[in-house]
Amino acid sequence: MRSAFFRPLRFAILAVSPRKGRGRLKRGIMALLVTAAVLALSITAGASETGCSVEVKLDAGELPVTNGAVTLYRVGVPTDGGYRLLDRYGGGVVRSEDLSSGNLARWLSELADSGREQLLDVEGRVFFSHVEEGLYLVRQTQRMDGFWPFRVFLAEVPVGQQVLRYEPVVQPITEEPPCTGDLTIYLSVLCMALSGGGLVCCEIWNRKKRG
Repeated sequence: MRSAFFRPLRFAILAVSPRKGRGRLKRGIMALLVTAAVLALSITAGASETGCSVEVKLDAGELPVTNGAVTLYRVGVPTDGGYRLLDRYGGGVVRSEDLSSGNLARWLSELADSGREQLLDVEGRVFFSHVEEGLYLVRQTQRMDGFWPFRVFLAEVPVGQQVLRYEPVVQPITEEPPCTGDLTIYLSVLCMALSGGGLVCCEIWNRKKRG
């Protein structure tokens, strides 16, 4: 009975004895270091695979948001000085300084076929995770109740793990439709119309003088 009682105590003393305990301690520390290194590599690999996230929150003011969806289209891959468009979008290289053009976004929107669609939540927000590096077209594919769709735009997604946030403005249908074109286009059309009208007036005046 007595020997059975002291047997676990004897094993515990041997476990921490200077001779045998040091070897076990070293092996334990090495095992912990190897485990920590494997975990660090796994976390790094997982972070590189997840990529960026894109969050789009529609700015509807104080009005409630119901229904609606937003779609994300990958239209280009990085290249020197900009992005190379995918073949389905015509190919070619787009410079980074030209990405803010609304005309380019509308033109790519006409060619968009398939993308990642997300339904808006009650706050008018969508969240796209695991987004690869590249150039993306953001378009509202389902209109919210009582609002015009927001203007399509382009989003640059860099390499790495971060969250990109965009807040496009939407207007109630009770107001005039939002302007979706550049002002220069409308000014050019107006100038052409005025020039054409002036030429017609001059021709009519010349005919009257001849008659």
